Amino acid sequence: MSSSAPPPIQGESMLALAASVFYHSRDGIMITDLDGTILAVNPAFGAITGYTDQEVVGRNPRMFKSGRQDSAFYRAMWDAILHQGHWQGEAWNRRKDGSEFIERITISTAPDAAGRPHHYIAVFADVTSASERQRLLEERGTHDALTGLPNRLLLQQRLAGMLDGARAQGQQVALAFIDLDGFKAVNDRFGHRAGDALLATMAQRLQHALRASDTLARLGGDEFVAALPDMEDDAVLAALVARMLAAARAPVALEGHAVRLSASIGVARFPRDGSTLEQLIQCADQAMYAAKRSGRDRSCAAGTVPSSPPR
Repeated sequence: MSSSAPPPIQGESMLALAASVFYHSRDGIMITDLDGTILAVNPAFGAITGYTDQEVVGRNPRMFKSGRQDSAFYRAMWDAILHQGHWQGEAWNRRKDGSEFIERITISTAPDAAGRPHHYIAVFADVTSASERQRLLEERGTHDALTGLPNRLLLQQRLAGMLDGARAQGQQVALAFIDLDGFKAVNDRFGHRAGDALLATMAQRLQHALRASDTLARLGGDEFVAALPDMEDDAVLAALVARMLAAARAPVALEGHAVRLSASIGVARFPRDGSTLEQLIQCADQAMYAAKRSGRDRSCAAGTVPSSPPR
């Protein structure tokens, strides 16, 4: 026996099938004329955007713009549609309630019977959750989970950029190794949860003591590192170190108690003390221990005598 393929769907059956796909698709579908006026939307469109078909038919899709994409984005999109007949990508748009969402969208040109462009069909899905999950995964690879600060990997990347710029401009970069004095005793007394809260508070304070161009990273435990570009002026470096010492010294309210810590800070400089992250960290770490041995709440530059903090 021989089998044959079923006959192709034609005529009214094809129209009915197309209508079924339009109305039952879980992806949003929007049809516009060549001027961009919306001609029809399917039920999934309303479920995603919050708009009914009566609210959008006859209007332009610009009503959904979030403002996150610039004019260059839309020029590239329309260039692909006009020259290739379609475009696919991701974009931020705005729902009726004002909330924003990421859509994965395909826009295609539909021709008329003569093959001339007649209208556009946009098919899109809300991928906000998937995109946010991806962003969080990427962030976890470069940021400390407790404090939100850059981790060693991101510190290395940023410092590499600082050092490249410093080499090109003949500038200096300082790296400060910060260790909190007395943290272990507080952690043992109040417990790890309180210790984590204390570290998060200290991270914020140290961050606020620095400039926008600086990078503060957490290496682990109660150890932090600050990468400080454009450090030709000794007075600027001294002021930043003094601000970090003061930030660590200020009392912290912890479970009804005023907890006081301090910091020991060691400072290394590029190019004098090293040319890589590891060399600078090692040099700054040694200077930090010199500061700690001298009485804590102090700073020490590599190869110098520890100094007491200004009061």
